[in-house]
Amino acid sequence: MKVCLFWNRGAGEGQSLAEVTTWIQDAGHGVDRVVRDPSDLPHTSHAEVDAVVAAGGDGTVAIAARALAGSDVPLAVLALGTANNIAESLGLQTSPQVAIAAWAHQHVVHIDAGIIQDAEGESPFFESVGAGLIAAAIARGNATISSDDGVPEQLQQARDMYVDLIGSVAASHFEIAIDGTTIEGDYLLVEVLNMPSVGPNVRLTSEVNPADGLLSVVVAAESDRPALAAYLGTRAIGESSDAALKSWRGSKITITGLIDFHVDDQLRTGDGRKVTIGIKPAHLPVLA
Repeated sequence: MKVCLFWNRGAGEGQSLAEVTTWIQDAGHGVDRVVRDPSDLPHTSHAEVDAVVAAGGDGTVAIAARALAGSDVPLAVLALGTANNIAESLGLQTSPQVAIAAWAHQHVVHIDAGIIQDAEGESPFFESVGAGLIAAAIARGNATISSDDGVPEQLQQARDMYVDLIGSVAASHFEIAIDGTTIEGDYLLVEVLNMPSVGPNVRLTSEVNPADGLLSVVVAAESDRPALAAYLGTRAIGESSDAALKSWRGSKITITGLIDFHVDDQLRTGDGRKVTIGIKPAHLPVLA
């Protein structure tokens, strides 16, 4: 297989580009080119390669996914980040060597892409869009988590941060329509999920499937704070269950009230006006 390697040198625990390239070549594959600048990625969908390999964390994978969405070139994932939510959600969270060895036996599956329409225009997303707890954690994350520590330590720092934040995050008012059904209230978080895991492998509900043409909407009210705090506390010590928050499934969602919110791992500032979120089923080919 001939691949284009999208490389994030800041991800992982010391793997070098030379080391990863050697792993790929030793497995019998060829590295046609290495891309470091995300602006070069859209051109790879027209290149004569069998796959684009995203080597890094969720941010790196999401950048490559946005570039390849709607193309015939599949995405291959080397999970070298901290949380690796996309890889975990797709069952691809394994060592780089094992992942590379599996490419020869894997087939292409197609997963959904979420689409948000707001003041910045139309944008695809692959993990989630939301406000409240997750957005607050992303805002605090860079200043809280030490880049000098290893991946397990960074993951634990992120989980500890969530435990701290759930005690202080304020509820905001949102009006949400899900395929015509409207819910309204003051919520500690609102998340529209395409992937089961967000943040430091936090699972808010079990009702998420990235390949069924539907998004999952999850909210947490003030009455949910104790249970959510308890879940985050156990998640911080290694439990892998979900928070069992109430969720709805749909393909067209509108949200009024978004001010400080996130699209995947990117923060945005809104004006509280209605934004529309939809889905493009089977929009991204992935080696899985």
